[in-house]
Amino acid sequence: MKPFGIAALVFSIVAIVIPVAGVFIAGLAGILALFSVGRGTTMGASAVIINLVNILFLSPSIILLASDKYAINPTHQAQSKKIFVILLVIQIVAIVVIITKTILDRNTGDIFDLTSKGEQDRLPRRRPHHLDL
Repeated sequence: MKPFGIAALVFSIVAIVIPVAGVFIAGLAGILALFSVGRGTTMGASAVIINLVNILFLSPSIILLASDKYAINPTHQAQSKKIFVILLVIQIVAIVVIITKTILDRNTGDIFDLTSKGEQDRLPRRRPHHLDL
C-alpha cells in the first residue's frame, strides 16, 4: 500500500517541525505506517523510525508533560503519561507488524507479490529485451 507509506512518511517529516501537536501527527503517521504493510513497507518503516526519534528525542514538551517534576497536578501527569505511552505503543505495534510481515513474506518466497498463481498464468509473457530487434 504505497499511498499509506507515502502519507506516513510525509506526516512524520512534517511532525518534526511542528512544536507541540507534532507528536500527535506522529501518532497519525504511525497508524498510516501500520496500514502501509505490503508495497509501501519501506516508506512505512522509515516513517516509524522517524516518529520514534521525534517522540523520544526531538519533542521535549511531551516528555516534560509526562515527568513528575513539572506536572501541573496528578491527574494531568497521569493523562500526559497515557498519551506518551499510547504514542509509543502505536509506533512499536507498527514496527512489529512491518517486521513480521517482511519475515513471513521472505519465508514464503512471494514478497510483495499481489497476483495469485491463477492470475500469473493469464498474464501475457514478455520477451526479454535482448531478443527484440
